[in-house]
Amino acid sequence: MAIQMTPQEVFLQAVTNMEDSLANTLNAVSVNATPQELERILKLIIKKEIVLEFLLEEFPMDIHNGIPPA
Repeated sequence: MAIQMTPQEVFLQAVTNMEDSLANTLNAVSVNATPQELERILKLIIKKEIVLEFLLEEFPMDIHNGIPPA
């Protein structure tokens, strides 16, 4: 039987997947990217980090037991 995840856990898993995908993308393009292309990708990743920070503030979670704070 599969364990059901809370909405907060689903959100954190999605964030983790996105971080992994962006890290893989950065690794893949950094080999052949021009400095301008690399700069553009890094700017997009930084923008994503800012957006995620705002989302995490709106979706607070107790990191010790995976439930929203009271």
